[in-house]
Amino acid sequence: MFTMFVTLEEGLELIENYKKGLEKFLETLPEQSVQLGSEMIKTLTMNSKNEITNLEAIEKALKRPPKSSL
Repeated sequence: MFTMFVTLEEGLELIENYKKGLEKFLETLPEQSVQLGSEMIKTLTMNSKNEITNLEAIEKALKRPPKSSL
């Protein structure tokens, strides 16, 4: 069994890169409207924005200092 450990910095970098990819996808999405249709564009846009919000919440949680257990 193979286990991979990622540092906090590496994890945050992966999240940032994924967010950038989603943002780029959102930028180019309107160009695809003819092929995909307006309802699909709305769904993909909403899903991508929700995913970015979720990633930002994960980033915030990872950056939060650990609570001390007394």
